[in-house]
Amino acid sequence: MKIGIVGSGTVGTILAQTFSRGDNQILLSHASGVASLLNRRAEFAENVSFDEVTAALQQPLVIVAVPFEVAPAVMHQVADYQQRIVVDVTNQFTADFQKIDTRPLTGSEVIAAAAPNARVIKAFNTLPHELMTGKVDGPGRRVLFYAGDNREAKKIFAALVKPLNFRPVNLGKLRHGGSVMQVGGGLGHTAFVQLDEKY
Repeated sequence: MKIGIVGSGTVGTILAQTFSRGDNQILLSHASGVASLLNRRAEFAENVSFDEVTAALQQPLVIVAVPFEVAPAVMHQVADYQQRIVVDVTNQFTADFQKIDTRPLTGSEVIAAAAPNARVIKAFNTLPHELMTGKVDGPGRRVLFYAGDNREAKKIFAALVKPLNFRPVNLGKLRHGGSVMQVGGGLGHTAFVQLDEKY
């Protein structure tokens, strides 16, 4: 799959490296442009290329890995997402880690409102960034919670992450699933591994 990643900080970098292990083409972008990424070429596999934010936003699957404060403005660069899948990995913090109150909406519903006609999925934000690779020490698969309002988009997402050693767990729609995954929702900064037990 062609995947556009908006944001090349810690989370964007890890997810670019994670998804590059699959049969995907990754477009990694940064607000400062392609030139700001060129000296980082050695950090990524050959199936990761650099492009502008606007190009990343046009891919069939878009990963939003920018600070929550700027995410809506970034998403507004596209007028119609034409049913593309948008994966929201943000958490509602300010730059100095103060919680942002989005009530009555969940954080992902704010992102969805800024991305007209997108199929938004909330995922990855509950994991510490170092565990977003899907790798585990020992047997088992990394549990990955996700939520979204579009059933077909969630099926595509689950199929995409399974080969990367994730065990996707569907928490329902953005309203409920997103609320338990976001800051203060109970699942933040958790880490679970599923073992295939023999009974």
